[in-house]
Amino acid sequence: MHANFSEISRRSMVRVLGAASLLGALPIRTASAAISSTLAYGSTGYTWALTFLAEALETWKKNDVALSVVDFPTGRESMQALLAGSADFSTSTDTPFIFAALQGLKPIVLVNYSRYSRDMKVVVSKKSGVDPMKPATLKGKKIATRIGTSGQYMLAKYLEMAGLTIKDVTLVDLSPNDMTIATVRGDVDGFSWTGQAAIVAETQAPGQVSVMTQEGLEKYFQSHQLLLTSERVLKEKPALVAAAVKSLFQAEEHLHADKNWASLIAPRVRASADEITKSTADFEFKISFDQRFIDDLVAQAEWAIQAGLGKRPEGDMRAMLRSLVYEGAVKAARPERVSI
Repeated sequence: MHANFSEISRRSMVRVLGAASLLGALPIRTASAAISSTLAYGSTGYTWALTFLAEALETWKKNDVALSVVDFPTGRESMQALLAGSADFSTSTDTPFIFAALQGLKPIVLVNYSRYSRDMKVVVSKKSGVDPMKPATLKGKKIATRIGTSGQYMLAKYLEMAGLTIKDVTLVDLSPNDMTIATVRGDVDGFSWTGQAAIVAETQAPGQVSVMTQEGLEKYFQSHQLLLTSERVLKEKPALVAAAVKSLFQAEEHLHADKNWASLIAPRVRASADEITKSTADFEFKISFDQRFIDDLVAQAEWAIQAGLGKRPEGDMRAMLRSLVYEGAVKAARPERVSI
């Protein structure tokens, strides 16, 4: 069984609004520059490697932005901080974006800056009876994830790869920090979350958990890492929007030029440079907007609707999702990176 996403969103929004009122008291990093801005992060994992690198390189400062950052547990919460008006930008995967769009909310995709198929993992307890090399053995098991995130979407696509559906497992909505202990304790049989969480689980519970095979997953799942903004920011702060895109392009250029880039974000991610390099080996770090991106958004929205997690919008869904993608700033900076 699973919780209703709208109910979860309302509860999460209350928490986010409370957090927003305390933003001034949070330990944030601020650069001295002309335009003040706040970026809400969806966790501190290497998923947001490119934006963390921009932070480490101070590319925002170089583009006259005094950036303050605040960290939330998932992209869902960071996006809700954006929607609540307490941040100008947020990092998120495409899944929270889709859920918000299907609720009639309007987060705006400003930058699609990286993507992966294998970073999300399914981790199971060795006591669960699940064969990590046989995805179909997940049938009937209790699996934790964060409802309304790419963890849930990847699990659904993983089960599809196994010839199963989400109804063949029992979903448990847990905070990422609680997934490992719940798995080891036997409250759940496993969890679907990031590769970093899988590493933590193997470290904290050596010999007690297994990471399931991902052979063939690329055909079923691709997650996009996004920098989101709002209609208000697009309208009222065009210089900030342009600076944000320029800052990320500068970080991308450095990432491809410096093989030791991971060392610059290691303290922020709280992982070694070697671990980050290994974990992001399958990432594609490239700012772009192409037809595959729109196709992936539509496919994910269709999944959410069929799973009963969202309502089909009136009118053409592709057109609705396309209207929430603002490619203008990327196109102005690098026109060859836009083909939608």
